[in-house]
Amino acid sequence: MEQIERTRERRAEFWRGVGQVGSQHAALGDVDESALWPGGSAGYVAVTTPHTGVVATDGLSDPTTAAPPIELYVEGRELMAGPAGEGRWLTAALEEAAGALAGAGASLGEALQNHEVLSVELSGQGAPADWLADGRLGALVGVELPGRPGDFEVDGDRVRMLTLTPLRPAELELVRSEGAAGRRRVADALAGQGWYSYADSTRPAVV
Repeated sequence: MEQIERTRERRAEFWRGVGQVGSQHAALGDVDESALWPGGSAGYVAVTTPHTGVVATDGLSDPTTAAPPIELYVEGRELMAGPAGEGRWLTAALEEAAGALAGAGASLGEALQNHEVLSVELSGQGAPADWLADGRLGALVGVELPGRPGDFEVDGDRVRMLTLTPLRPAELELVRSEGAAGRRRVADALAGQGWYSYADSTRPAVV
């Protein structure tokens, strides 16, 4: 129990270093598979920076399972009004992706060890139509943002703080066709054009 509390405090400290931390909230939708979370229920937190809003999982890293300790977050200007505002589609994507990662269990650790960036395909609930490929929304997991720590440490264990970055259809097709090499190409193109992990419905395709 003490380790769980230390993890939660370090997680809160991480976000206080990013911006203004809002209150915790439950999932807004019903696709996050909350029963698979370490504590058996899903939690999220909103954070506001001077130019962006963040919605993050809050509890995936609780040390009660064999799964690797991670948290997942999505960030963009459309989330400045909160998780249920203009960026509601990004919140929905985060919740669905969180359910997928929570359900991956220990296999997620192997995937993260073998690949710098992962990808997921989501239902695209509420997403703009021009972001969908065959009715699916692709996303990268783990694109680095310069100047933002990618983890924090608790009792010698590393907790990964992973970004979720929605993909345009052309980017998803590249990932589908090239796998790990395609993920790396898209991530490098996002960095090269200054987008990195930022999510924005107006972002053009980078490939």
